[in-house]
Amino acid sequence: MILKRSNEDTSYMMAVSDVMSGLMFIFIITLAIFVLDFLIASDEQAKKYAELEKYTESLKGNHAARSKMLDNIKESLSELDIEVDIDLEHGVLRLNENAIRFNTGEADLNQVQVERLGVVAEVLAAILPCYGVNPPIDENSGCVADTKGKIDSIFVEGHTDNVPIGGRLAKKYQDNWVLSAHRAMFTYREIAKKESILTEMKNSNNQPVISVSGYGEGRPVPEHEYDTPTSDPTNRRIDFRFIMSPPSITEAEAALEGNF
Repeated sequence: MILKRSNEDTSYMMAVSDVMSGLMFIFIITLAIFVLDFLIASDEQAKKYAELEKYTESLKGNHAARSKMLDNIKESLSELDIEVDIDLEHGVLRLNENAIRFNTGEADLNQVQVERLGVVAEVLAAILPCYGVNPPIDENSGCVADTKGKIDSIFVEGHTDNVPIGGRLAKKYQDNWVLSAHRAMFTYREIAKKESILTEMKNSNNQPVISVSGYGEGRPVPEHEYDTPTSDPTNRRIDFRFIMSPPSITEAEAALEGNF
């Protein structure tokens, strides 16, 4: 009787041992699968971070290229006694009153100012085509490979002071918004007349790079904002705003969407 009980206990312990061994085996397999999935996920995450870093570096490269370009334009114009302002953060070349000067309520420039605008056009024509998708192939152009196709758009932006349009001018320009647009169009036509190569520049979508826009009195120069109508030549200006081509979106970069 005692022997029978002993055999039963032994069988029971063996069964429990088998179950525990089976559970341990399942646990080890599950843990191995988890670790493998974790390693795979970590590797995929690392790849995505690498792609994101690459994309970020491309954006930084575009910003650096634009800053270098603006510095080059400013320096070249300064050597020709034309002083301009640049806003590196926003990619703006500002033709202030020291570069060209618009009379109050006028969209056209007098002959002296047109000649100064022509000098600006010459400098732009010497530098900007290197940043289009169809840069000059002349070895004397000075273009380098890493600037090709960098520019997506150049906006010739017209601005006014905050003096309302009135009197005889109201028959010519409805308001400052219209006046600013005409200033931008006049500037574009004059630089195109002087340097047609600027109008031939294309971006990566084979679209013309240069276009015009007008902002009226809505975007005064910092520290030149007024609560009352003020005739200010600083605000009667033209800005060239440069938009750089964004890096191309690869499948890996697109996969980042929704993962961060």
